[in-house]
Amino acid sequence: MSIRTTTALAALITVGACTPPALAQQDDDSLEEIIVVGKQQSYFEKARKTAMKMEADDLETPFSLSVLNATMLEDLKANTLEDAYGYISGFSRSGTNANSFTIRGLSADLQNIQVDGLPGLVSRFGSPVTANIERVEVLKGPASVLYGWMDPGGMLNIVTKKPQAETYRSVDVTYQHFIDQNEGGLEGSIDLTGPLNDDGTIMYRLVAGGETEDSFRNYVEEDTLYFYPSLAFQLSDKTRLDLQFEYTKEDRSGDDGLFVLNQDLSTIAPIETYYQEPGDSDNDKGYAFSLSLEHQASDNLTASFRWRSVFHEDERDLYESNAVRPDNTLRRRNRNQYNNRKYHFFDANVNYHIDGAIEQNILAGVNGGYEYRQYDRLAFDTRGANVDIYDPVYTGQILEDDPGNFRKWNLYNVGAYLFDRFTINEHLTLVAGVRFDYQEGDYEYYYLDNDDTGEDETNTSSTNFNGGIVYRVNDRLSLYASYAQSFNPQTVATYDQHGDQLDPEQGEQFEAGVKLAALDGRLNLNAAWFDISKENVVENNGDYNELVGKITSNGIEVNLQYQATDTLQFQGGYTYVDAEVAETFNEDALNNVPAFAPAHSAFLWMRYNYPREVLGGLLGASLGVRYESDRFTDEESRKRVLLPEYTVVDAALYYERNRMKYAVNIANLTNKVYYTGGSNDYKIYPAEPLKISLSARIDF
Repeated sequence: MSIRTTTALAALITVGACTPPALAQQDDDSLEEIIVVGKQQSYFEKARKTAMKMEADDLETPFSLSVLNATMLEDLKANTLEDAYGYISGFSRSGTNANSFTIRGLSADLQNIQVDGLPGLVSRFGSPVTANIERVEVLKGPASVLYGWMDPGGMLNIVTKKPQAETYRSVDVTYQHFIDQNEGGLEGSIDLTGPLNDDGTIMYRLVAGGETEDSFRNYVEEDTLYFYPSLAFQLSDKTRLDLQFEYTKEDRSGDDGLFVLNQDLSTIAPIETYYQEPGDSDNDKGYAFSLSLEHQASDNLTASFRWRSVFHEDERDLYESNAVRPDNTLRRRNRNQYNNRKYHFFDANVNYHIDGAIEQNILAGVNGGYEYRQYDRLAFDTRGANVDIYDPVYTGQILEDDPGNFRKWNLYNVGAYLFDRFTINEHLTLVAGVRFDYQEGDYEYYYLDNDDTGEDETNTSSTNFNGGIVYRVNDRLSLYASYAQSFNPQTVATYDQHGDQLDPEQGEQFEAGVKLAALDGRLNLNAAWFDISKENVVENNGDYNELVGKITSNGIEVNLQYQATDTLQFQGGYTYVDAEVAETFNEDALNNVPAFAPAHSAFLWMRYNYPREVLGGLLGASLGVRYESDRFTDEESRKRVLLPEYTVVDAALYYERNRMKYAVNIANLTNKVYYTGGSNDYKIYPAEPLKISLSARIDF
């Protein structure tokens, strides 16, 4: 941290401290006004659109959802989305990439993360920054009927900030510091929105910022820039057009974490130990254009069209961790890989509401698009450059830059879906949906070491269903049950013994639960039982590929939100997962628990605001506890490492005075050493130790 950046942060805080105090009445009604000042914004969102692509109260939705709104993200001081994963029920981190997590015991693909309901992240490896996030809606279980191909554990939908007709501006600065390592970083952002013309029919929003951080790990640094401008046009009372642009650039040090000997975590080195070469890099950059058009044709008919185009590239240039050697050293390989991806996806639908003896909301739509993937191994040398586990000696570039291969895919997908919600009476609601998908693609490869080239073309199709029933006992309580399917096409080209493209992976979930909304919306409780299976997993029997792999996961999940008073609220969750590899050729994995599927995970977050003014402002505090039982880094017994259970405590203090908001967030208060991800025994990622964040925000 430079003297200049520290001085800038101090100046911002000083400006806020010198701001005239909020006007406080000193007469008999002062207590009432102070309580109003201390009233909290709720963490709970009653209306969720992701589950059925239509607005619906949670009590009328036969699927499980978790929501992290902007208030919760701000209180957590989660600068990136992965900072908040511990406060989503059923989530377990498994690594450092954007999609490195499991939901209900099943791994996720990039397709499981969507932005305003469409796929494509501008950063493939880095976790999305939260500066442009209004809320995150997490749909548990298969979501293919409305959103297309993805793994069956669940879907994370990022709802971005949109232009507003009311003027709002904010500037936020945060300084972060790792106590033991004496390292840290600085993050700053702006959020500006308001009208551009007199009648407010043209609105803008600009979110921009950046972050620089020296990690707690040796030689590991990260610099991030992001820029999110958007425009909205209220074309009429019933028609709105939104245009958005995203740009993100991330420069990171290449880092594959730690390794252990004999699959024994007790042999692991200190968390700051670094095994790549100083100067190794892992960089991302990308930009995206999005369009959204909403039109209400009549009181009963609405139409929606959305488009998202993403242009992304990343490059890893590092001595990559490759295997643990018999001499107790880490074998590394020289890897320089350039990846290029493009996404062009759309979704168009109409929603028709029918009044009658049986009320209906019919949703009919089509979505799909084009994806381009290019993987170019500029260097790929596997010969060695071993390092010691406790005393790594950095050698510089000693391996040759042997070129590897060039591969590219062109993938085309289109799907049509029909979904209907039937309101039979005030107590009973039914939903049913069906989707048909067709996908085709071509694949080209060129192996530079032997001049082997080739190309393939394949196509596949899939039909999937979902359905559910909700029985609303009264205005506060409902019971539900649902069924949903998912699909995920195999990589082009994955052939069977006859040379035919293998069918897609298939997933399904049975779920039943109860939802409670009581005490005038202050108490919300959701409890669910689920049973998920993922089938048609490709495995090779030694001669050819077969669809024999199967993973199952079942358990229970409970989510609680309770706002006891205007100044005190709680949010918590618990998930029990019993997952296993149910079918496989690999006897070393059969009946084992899949990677990063903890049997138990739980969290509790609470915030309290002191109901009286303190020095003319509002004082508040938060406390959070996160727990995960032990997890394995892989399903194969000969490779996996058991990562022990952990309990982590987070805390925060807040002070608000007029237009200024200050916060002190303490992550990992007890400085617990634990591990959040990994692969086998040679890539194990340590979690952040005790970190203090000082932030100041001014709204104007």
